[in-house]
Formats: sequence, structure tokens, C-alpha cells
Amino acid sequence: MVRNLGIVFSVLVTLAFGYGIYEAFSYAYLAKIFPLYVSLALCFLAIVNLIQEFTASRKGTTTNGGSRADLESEWGDIGMSEALRKFSVFILVIIALYVCAWLIGYPVSITLFIIILYRYVARSKWHWAIAAGLAGLGFLALVSELLYMDWPEGIIHLPWPLG
Repeated sequence: MVRNLGIVFSVLVTLAFGYGIYEAFSYAYLAKIFPLYVSLALCFLAIVNLIQEFTASRKGTTTNGGSRADLESEWGDIGMSEALRKFSVFILVIIALYVCAWLIGYPVSITLFIIILYRYVARSKWHWAIAAGLAGLGFLALVSELLYMDWPEGIIHLPWPLG
């Protein structure tokens, strides 16, 4: 039986980000910039967490995470059926995002996703939701232009920067 699952988890996460670093070196120069630096930063944080887990294990304390990052909410107020309903809604939204990306392409799909997220999850006004969606589309267009990236196209071919 494993004495400290935190150490096992930290080792696995460190290995995953280490593999991300290894794999990023096989990409072309511009394509490896983002995954390489994200993997490096996250691998560094995973190593720091691994060191903390080892230190806590040597001291004899267990780190179950309960005292470090606990949400300030009453968990007894949320019933299991309500939690499953909310989880199902988020899963359906993610599935709808994938279906929309398959049909109309990634840029328009993520723009619609941002608008819906801002409007119905964050409960912001329509003009702020549309502004956030257009900002997301502008960011994708900028990244596409600067890094010469092509976003996944859908079955319905739309003109640049939409498709």
C-alpha cells in the first residue's frame, strides 16, 4: 500500500510535463515555443510540489490538501442530484464546443463558447459577453498571423479569420 499518494501523484505529473518538454523539442521552431515554455514552467512547479511532498513525508505529516486549498462554501447545501446536473451541463457544453468546431471550425466555435460562457455562467451583460467573444476571436487571429498557425477548419469552410 502506498503511504503517500501525493508523492505518487507529484511524480506522475512531473513525468507528464517532462514528456511534454521532450516532445516539444521535436516540433518546428515556432510550433514548439508555446508547449515548450508551458511544459518547462509547469514541470518546475511540479518539482517544487514533489519536494514539498517529500519534505512533508519525512516530517511525518500528511498533505491531504484540506487545509491548503479549500473552498469557502457549505458543501452540505449542494445535493448530489444538483451537482450531477451541473456537471452534466458542463459536459454537454464541452461536447457542443467540439461538435461546433467540427462543423464550423475552431475560431467561430470558441468565440461562441466565450460569449455563452460570459452571458450564462458569469451572468454578464450581452455587450460584455460579445466584447469578450470578439476579443477572443481577435486574439486567435493575432496568434494565427504572428505564428503562422492554422486553426482546425470545420466541414463548413469559412473565410479567414473565421475558419
